[in-house]
Parts: sequence; structure tokens; C-alpha cells
Amino acid sequence: MQFRAICLLIVIVLGATGLFGQPRYNLEKLNTDSLLSVLDGIVDGKEPIEVAKQQSIAMSKIRLDEAMGDKALFDAYGEMFYQYRKYRLDSALYYARCRVEVAKRIGEMDSISVALMNVADGLKGLGQFDAGIDILKKLPHDEFVKNSNYYYYLLHSITLSIFNENHDEDMTGYYLNQLRAYRDSISMVNIEGSPGYIINESEIYLSEGRYDDALKILIDFMNDNPELIADNAIFWCTLADIYHLFGNMKAEIYCLTMGAIIDKRNSVKTYTSLQDLALMLNDEGDTDRAYKYITCAIEDIMNSNARSRLLQVAKYMPIILDAYEQVQEDERNARIFYYIIVSILVIILVAILLVLSKRNRKLIEVRRKLDAKNKELVSLNEDLKDVNGRLGESNKIKETYIAQLFNICSGYIDDMEKFRVSLSRKVKTGQMADIKAAVSSPVTTDALKDFFKKFDVIFLDLFPTFVEDFNKLMQPGSEIIPKEGECLTPELRIYALVRLGINDSTKIASFLHYSSQTVYNYRMKVRNKAVVPKDKFVKAVQNL
Repeated sequence: MQFRAICLLIVIVLGATGLFGQPRYNLEKLNTDSLLSVLDGIVDGKEPIEVAKQQSIAMSKIRLDEAMGDKALFDAYGEMFYQYRKYRLDSALYYARCRVEVAKRIGEMDSISVALMNVADGLKGLGQFDAGIDILKKLPHDEFVKNSNYYYYLLHSITLSIFNENHDEDMTGYYLNQLRAYRDSISMVNIEGSPGYIINESEIYLSEGRYDDALKILIDFMNDNPELIADNAIFWCTLADIYHLFGNMKAEIYCLTMGAIIDKRNSVKTYTSLQDLALMLNDEGDTDRAYKYITCAIEDIMNSNARSRLLQVAKYMPIILDAYEQVQEDERNARIFYYIIVSILVIILVAILLVLSKRNRKLIEVRRKLDAKNKELVSLNEDLKDVNGRLGESNKIKETYIAQLFNICSGYIDDMEKFRVSLSRKVKTGQMADIKAAVSSPVTTDALKDFFKKFDVIFLDLFPTFVEDFNKLMQPGSEIIPKEGECLTPELRIYALVRLGINDSTKIASFLHYSSQTVYNYRMKVRNKAVVPKDKFVKAVQNL
């Protein structure tokens, strides 16, 4: 019921938008793509429909098993026949024959005729057309049969199948006359205004070459009675045949798609819509979909045992298969082409990566050299800072010692002047004994001590932590500690001069009024007790 509502809605919308108002001129607006997508979903996911059909058959079998009496059994066999009529034809024929046996037991001619028509219907589906015609022709031509549209439908359908397989040109006219007569009979027995009546009238117009009238009667009926064609696959397939005559392939595909959807939804397996649609899609270049549809059609025909339809579909298969293989070949060639392109691109990419890698290595080498240069510059900068520091220190030392030197010299000049004045007074007063005593008294020792004291004070003012820093260079227990009242010992004073940049032992001996050997002995004594290697001791002292 839900599917019928959907189909009805589609038809109402199409009618409301006027797509079928002028079918020969406005059908290009039909959206076949979305409808084909719906059919794809049904074909790909047909299991739920199959399950529902099997459940429906199971319910009918239960009613058959529970049937009490021939009348109920006759109806139950009829229900089973219609369950299998377009689903599995050999089973349909079986139940039709069972129905005939029950009808004979009932003894009603109308029931027997209906059951025999069922048998003829089953034979038609299995391709036994002559056997089916023979049964129909043997039916009593009573009022029931003469007013049965099922009877004339079977006559027309079987005769049409024989006509399509006819290879005798002399019989062509005979079959055409028979078909026209059966259509006329269908018109008389069908309810006027019913879908079957309209379809039959359209086919009569087609046989007379009145294609416009055949199309118009169907379109008008569709617009006026959309609910009656919502679940009628025959109507859509008939409309597709007319559009085929007009050469309107888009509208034909649309109608065949609608017919195929209805057939598949209703679990019909003896259809023509899907295979005809597959052939058209193949011509349109949609080979993947065509292959899928024709494969589905063959599978359904095999399951239904509709042998006559299998022969019809089989002739389509090589055409679609060849087209499908061609598409596959084209896709393979395309893939090979893409692989080649991708391979070339990969080679180019690898080449670019190699070039970039080479350049990167060069950049790394340049960066490494720059880093080395930077480190060298940093080292030079540190050395420069050290030199600048030493220059600053040297300038400070020079400024300090020059100022102190001027003070010392000025003091010595003052002392000498005072000594001269004192001697001059003593000379004038004749104090010869005092003069002799003053001249004989040694002044060098006291002056030298005073000089050393001033040197020590000036040096320690410049380097207040010299003694502590110097002793860190000595072995434990060998530290040099000045006596109380002293600033520096002779050893410390010698290395104080070394710290000031005077490393020559002769100059040190002259400055301190020591002998060169004494200076040498002091230096060797201290170096032997140092924790720093002898060749690096002087440099270590200069860095204090």
C-alpha cells in the first residue's frame, strides 16, 4: 500500500506540473535519473521484497491446508495459482491443474472453464503456446466464456506470442486478423473506463497507425485517473511502446523504469520492462546499469521457469555483455594510462626530491660552516672581550701605579730636600759629628720596606682576592699565608708581578732587589706545589 501511494504521488505531481500535458514536446523535463536511482535500490536490495513474497505464499499455503470442502479448496488453489502466476510458472501450472480436478468434482462448468483458463495461462508462461490455445478453443462458448475478459486476454496474449515467433509470412495476415478480433472482443467485455479497456483501445489505435490517438487516450486517462495506473506495470509498458514509436527515448526510459519498479515491488518475475530498459540504457552508454538489469532479469526468469522469456532475453545478453566488456576494457586502458601518468609524476617527484635533498645537503653544509664561523666569531668575541678587559685592567693598573709612582717620587724628593736642608744647617753650625752620623746611617733598608709595603697595598687594592685565589692553585697544605702585619710574602709578591704581566725573572729581580737565582728558586718552589701543570701555571696566575 505504501508503494502504491508513492507511485500515485509521482503521477499526481507529474500531472500537476503539466509534464504529460504535451507529451511529445515537454518530456525532456522528466527526471529519469532519480527514478533510476529508486530502481537501483530495489534491484540491489531485493531480499526484503523476496522475503515478503515468501511470507505471503506461506499464508496462502496455510489457507490451502485449512480449506474444508471442494468450494473452499477451489478458491485456495486459485489463490495459490495467482501467487505463483508471475512468480514461479511451473508451480502456477501445478496449482491450476489441481484446481481443474477440484472444479470437476464440483461439477460447475464456469468453475471448470476458469480453472482451464488458469492452465492455459500457465502453459503460456512456460512457452507452450499451442497447448494453451488448444485448451482455450475447447472451452464451451457459453455466456460465461463469451463475457470473460480473462478469456480474450489469454487468446490475445498467446496469439501475440505465436505471432512474434511466426516465420511464415503467409500466416502473418491470419494472426493480425485474429489479434484485431480479440482486441475488439476485449473492448466489448471490458468495463469501459477501466485501465484494461483504455490499454486495449490504445493498442487498437496503434494497429490502425493512429499513434497520436493512442498516446492521447493513455495520457488523458493518466491525468484523470492517476490512482488507477499507480500500480499498473502494463499501462506504463504500453505507454513506453508508444513513446518508442515517437522516438522519444527519454520518455520511453522513464515509463519502462516505472513499469520495472512496479514489477519488482510486486515480485513479478515474468516481466519485459527491465530487460527492455537494460537494452535502451546500453544504447545510451550506461553499460554498468544495463549489465546489472539484464543480469537481474535473467536471474528472475530462471527462478520463474519462464522458458519462452529466457530465449527473448538471451539475445540481448551478448550485446550488453560486449558493451560491458568494452567499457571494462576502456576502464582498464584508462587505469593503465593513469598508472603511467602517476608513475611519471612519481619519477618527477623523486627527481625533485633528489635535487632538493642535494640542495638541502649543501644548505646543511653551508649552515654547518656558518655555525663553525659563528662559534669562531663567538670565541673571537670572547677573546676580544678578554683582551678589552685586560686592556681596561692594564689601563687601571697603569693609572694607579703611575699616580702612586708620582706620589712616591714626590715623597722621595721631599725627603731628599729635607735631608739636604738638615745637612746644610749642620754644616753652618759646624755639627760635623752629626753630619758624619747622618751620612753613615743606612736608609736603603727602611726605604725598601716602605716601597714593598706601598706596592703590596696598591696591588691588593687592585686585586683584593689575589691571596685567596692564588692559594686555590696550590695543593692542600701548601698554601702561602702572609704573616701578621704583612700584606704579601716574597713568593706572593713575585707572582703579583706575574699577575701584572711581568714574567721575566731578571726584571722581577731588579724590581724587588732580589738576585735572579733567588727569584728562580721562589718560582720553582711554588710551581712544584701547584695543582696546575707547570707549563700552565703562569697562565693560570695571569687569569686570577
